[in-house]
Formats: sequence, structure tokens, C-alpha cells
Amino acid sequence: MKRIFIIAILGVVCVAITARPNEGLRVGGVTNLEGEKLKEAEDVLENSLKKLAAGEKGPHYKLGKMYTASRQTVSGLLYKMNADIIDSENEENNKNCNVTIWSQPWLENGIKVTFNCGKDDELTFRHSA
Repeated sequence: MKRIFIIAILGVVCVAITARPNEGLRVGGVTNLEGEKLKEAEDVLENSLKKLAAGEKGPHYKLGKMYTASRQTVSGLLYKMNADIIDSENEENNKNCNVTIWSQPWLENGIKVTFNCGKDDELTFRHSA
């Protein structure tokens, strides 16, 4: 009788744990970002833009306006964003781009940044964390 009671209690605990909200963390699932989380995505993009501009072959882009962003936990973090990107060398060259940042900071040059700006060729760069 005692075993049945313990098994029943464990079953209730398991159901309670799986029924709780996961507070936005879905391993492998895509999370659309809003509010403070969207601001964090802007910071991730701005950090990458600064690192790329400091490199020899990187573009000299600045963030104009962030429209949407999502984050996915994969082998690292995968951010997908839609934003206006400004070329610092030609400030009138303002493009709307889909930007992907795949962050694997434990790897050398583990941050992969891809810009897809409509008719322009897709550009991919890497930098360190």
C-alpha cells in the first residue's frame, strides 16, 4: 500500500512539473522577442556590427531600426532579425535586411553573422565572442 501511495505522489509531482509554464525557454523552439528581450537582441546585433567594423574585412554597418527578432536555442543561440541597416561609409545607403546571428562563443570565431538585404548578395562574416 505504501508503494502505491509513493508511486501516486511521484506521478502527481511529474504532472505538476510538466504543467508549469516554462517562462519562455523552449530548447529548440523559436521564441519571438518583444520588449526587453527585443532590446537584448538589438544589443547582440550592435555588438556584432562593432566587432565586424573593427575587423579588416568587415562591413561598416550601424543599426537603424529593429523591427522583429526571434531567438532559438540550437548548438548555441540563433537570432533572426529584421532591421534597417545603415552603411557608415554612406549614411544614405539605408537597407532593410534579414540578419541571422548564430552564436557559438566556445568556438574560435564562433559568431556567424549573415546579412540578406533584398536584391543584394547575401553576405556572411565571422567574428570572435
